[in-house]
Amino acid sequence: MWQWFDSLKPGEYQPAQVEPWPRGGAKSTTSELGTAYIGSKAELPRRYVLYVSETQDQADKHVAAIATLLEAIGIDRSLSVYGHSKGWKRNQLRTASGFNVESLGLDTAARGIKLDEFRPDLIIFDDIDNQEDNGKATEKKIRAITTSIIPAGSRDCCILFLQNLIIENGIMSQLVDGRADFLLDRIVGEPEPAVRNLVVETFEREDGRNVHRIVSGEPTWAGQDLQSCEELINKIGLRAFLRESQHEVAGADGVFFHSTKLVTVECLEPFDEVAIAFDIGATEGGGDYTVGAAVGKQSNDVIVVIDVLRGQWGSDGYERRIVEFCIYVRDDPRILYKKLKVRIPQDPGAAGKLWAEKMVRILQKAGFKDVAAYPVSKKKSVRARTWQAYVNDGNARLLKGTWNTDFRDEHQGFKEDESHVHDDQVDATSDAVNTLIPMGLTWADFL
Repeated sequence: MWQWFDSLKPGEYQPAQVEPWPRGGAKSTTSELGTAYIGSKAELPRRYVLYVSETQDQADKHVAAIATLLEAIGIDRSLSVYGHSKGWKRNQLRTASGFNVESLGLDTAARGIKLDEFRPDLIIFDDIDNQEDNGKATEKKIRAITTSIIPAGSRDCCILFLQNLIIENGIMSQLVDGRADFLLDRIVGEPEPAVRNLVVETFEREDGRNVHRIVSGEPTWAGQDLQSCEELINKIGLRAFLRESQHEVAGADGVFFHSTKLVTVECLEPFDEVAIAFDIGATEGGGDYTVGAAVGKQSNDVIVVIDVLRGQWGSDGYERRIVEFCIYVRDDPRILYKKLKVRIPQDPGAAGKLWAEKMVRILQKAGFKDVAAYPVSKKKSVRARTWQAYVNDGNARLLKGTWNTDFRDEHQGFKEDESHVHDDQVDATSDAVNTLIPMGLTWADFL
């Protein structure tokens, strides 16, 4: 990569460079450092760098990092005749030497990208695929890249693609395996996994929790050794690591939950916390189901699904059953806990907010202290990620009950592309788990 940055010459075209690096392999840091490097040269090999990411916010953060690097090595800002900075802001950098950097998100891509008399002569695409992209989303991104962004470049414009292979049919996967019908002269680097010849085993600790251990393998970068990779596997789950860091995306959109790992238990240990969450279906006798899931978290970080309410009722029926289910779980002498949380889903719009507020008041009058409404947002598979990791790593249990079979069957049929028939139990359980283990962690939290 450094040789490629160093080989750039003013006015000389080079074929597009495609680099599939693993998550955590310093690809963004390297591209940011490389941009600052070419901007520090006495004879600028490139004058206008366009840094493109999936969203404008992502791209802006990369430009902010480049700004910090340029400032650290003493690169002066471009000033107007009045002594004011001509461009040193969140999405744009202009230096006294005539070097320019601008950010662009695929969500804001527009035609006619230009800065004074300059067109971009280096375009860097960094993290443009998203794990939740479907075929339509990928095609939309390709249209933006091929009809708006690449044509905006100069005749000698060089292009760099950096991305891990997170989805089988994403833009980076198509560039690597030859399916992409653009940048046909591209040079594709060998996909670099975080660990070559990776062998992982699962073992049970003394406290009963399953964890993963790297038995053998060779890390491709000293900055991400086997210990840090093992820690990452146990934080995000083996499946996510194989996808994000090892490029194992072939067929990754198939089985979401390994439901055979949902083993049953016949008695309960005390819980640190118990959460109850719901998925609402207001159809009586058909259609969607109303589901309530009671989930407990033990001190060894094992998740247990205690009970599931499921039925097809009208509004009067499911409101009464929500309250009854919460009281049943709270008063069950088998369930010992330090804290109990109840969460009511709030659909968008005024009606959804009013209904959720009404249910919160009813449950508060019934004696529940920690009860709140939460907005229903994000794609279903995104909401289910934490729960998925617990199931697939063997750290989830089901209290033995008549509901177990339907529960497992729904999880076995759950698909990331939402082509499944039912997901009510998955949704309610995922939201209960997210109440116990809040979502919102990013890769930066793990690295």
